[in-house]
Amino acid sequence: MPFAPDLPLVPVFTTRDVLERGLPPSRVRRSDVLRLARGIHRRRDMPLRTWESAGLPPPHHGVGLDLLTALLRSRSDAVLSHETAAHLHGLPLPPGGATRRAAVEITLHRGTARARIPGVMEHRRPLPAGHVTSVLGLRVTTPERTWLDLCSIGHPWDEASLVSAGDHLVRHPWSPSGRRPPVTTVTALHEAMRPLGRFVGRPQATAALERVRVGADSPQETRLRLALVEAGLGEPTLQHVLDPGRRDAPEADLWFEDCRLVLQYDGELHRSAEQHARDARRDQYYAERGQMTLHVTGRDVGEGYARVIEAVLRRRAQVSNGWDA
Repeated sequence: MPFAPDLPLVPVFTTRDVLERGLPPSRVRRSDVLRLARGIHRRRDMPLRTWESAGLPPPHHGVGLDLLTALLRSRSDAVLSHETAAHLHGLPLPPGGATRRAAVEITLHRGTARARIPGVMEHRRPLPAGHVTSVLGLRVTTPERTWLDLCSIGHPWDEASLVSAGDHLVRHPWSPSGRRPPVTTVTALHEAMRPLGRFVGRPQATAALERVRVGADSPQETRLRLALVEAGLGEPTLQHVLDPGRRDAPEADLWFEDCRLVLQYDGELHRSAEQHARDARRDQYYAERGQMTLHVTGRDVGEGYARVIEAVLRRRAQVSNGWDA
């Protein structure tokens, strides 16, 4: 199809964009334009951006980047929020990828007109300027505000899911060159609540924040930690390094100092032969320093961590009796 130079130079545009270029409203009814929603159209001669090209998996709502961009142009007061914002910030979803519903979620100031766009869920909540940022050119709630909004959803965002999302935000992400700064801090999450006063989800946010910790590299590690604490085993140390002076010293996902026990969560990445070899070297490193290593897998998750809890109790009994071979 020939390139149409008169249309807005973006893949998806609004009727307002067309009018601002001095074109008649009828221009969007020509064959080189596809109607996507009321007031939102797509050029047939330009490819759409993909989520993969932006470094993100496809979202549960199924709406593309360009359509979201046009949606926000059609409502300049709208901000992407809740689970839609969680996807843009890369927050982990509840187990199984469960979400509340397949809809784009936006937040509007109270007292403004409804958007009335199919497939869009509107929220009316106070939106301080400091709670809005930009991701991929899209107006979106900040990571802190997004987390607070998730606390208001309810099922399937139980406390463990909220703590997992909080741990994700405050962790220091691993990289080949070393740990990077966190997205935010526990203090910043607390401060984000202040301008909102009393709001739906505040009790859930307060309770979850008490359990958020720095150091979990995955939701699985967070849930393992929570299970150990709930079993009365105490708080393990996260990402512990036995020899801080050694650059090649491994990090223990979770560590109980009292019984010299290292817990490593083995996810999908640990199935390759190369990773198995690295794990074996790491286990030997710990054994040479009097540490026992316990590997935790997805099967343990499905069994409620019963084997793991029993192993921790057994190890403590061995150490307290002076035998830990």
